[in-house]
Amino acid sequence: MALGKRIYNILRFGIGPRALEKKRAIKARRRQAFFESDNWQRNEGLAQRKYSSYSEYVDHQVDKLDRIKHRLHETELADESRFRKDFEQCQALKNVQSVLCLGARLGTEVKALRNLGYFAIGIDLNPGKDNPYVLTGDFHQLEFPDNSVDAVYTNSMDHAYELAKVLSEVRRVLKPEGLFIADIHKGYTEGFTPGSYEALHWQKQEEFIRQIIHHSQLQFVEKNDLGYLRRDSLTQVIFRKPASNVTAINVKSRRELKHQ
Repeated sequence: MALGKRIYNILRFGIGPRALEKKRAIKARRRQAFFESDNWQRNEGLAQRKYSSYSEYVDHQVDKLDRIKHRLHETELADESRFRKDFEQCQALKNVQSVLCLGARLGTEVKALRNLGYFAIGIDLNPGKDNPYVLTGDFHQLEFPDNSVDAVYTNSMDHAYELAKVLSEVRRVLKPEGLFIADIHKGYTEGFTPGSYEALHWQKQEEFIRQIIHHSQLQFVEKNDLGYLRRDSLTQVIFRKPASNVTAINVKSRRELKHQ
């Protein structure tokens, strides 16, 4: 299948830098047209892809791996090297032991973290078959105890169906003073257009950071420019759970809510 697609692309676009530019330009126009269609709704600086139900959202996200798996394997070594570099340069991670990775797909970031000496595991709606790095799981409802991990990492915030619920789960599983590290791209008014599988987008990066703080009640620590990863200009944003569980908003654990 992958070989047939390569042959098709060569026949359609040719080879060399100009062919790549042409291919990217066509994809960019398609992304923009889809993003401007009725499939997206905008509210308070966020754009949300429309799904008829949560089940439709899950089915759509599960479908993604089969479509991109060959590409993930092709770029695996380069991606692992990039993850390793970013994690090594993240000073906030120096005193961390356990890291939970959300939306980890095949688990390249998990592999990089383990090779750096961290106890790391990933979750994803579709981790593929026999994945030693990633468990099947949903970041809207994490199957981990309260206050159980030192850090949570994700580059998949743009795949959230319900932002507030994801961030509530992140806060719940983090230990006091635990870290939430999110790699996020620019907003749609800053030059980034979501693709066919993103479920969430934001108008501006700084506004989205404020949304994360608002919904999670985590404290902003710092942000670092990670440069470009293919078409994405990424920023690493780090948040910390307060040492005390008492905040301006009383955030209750899922266990407490069950007994009400």
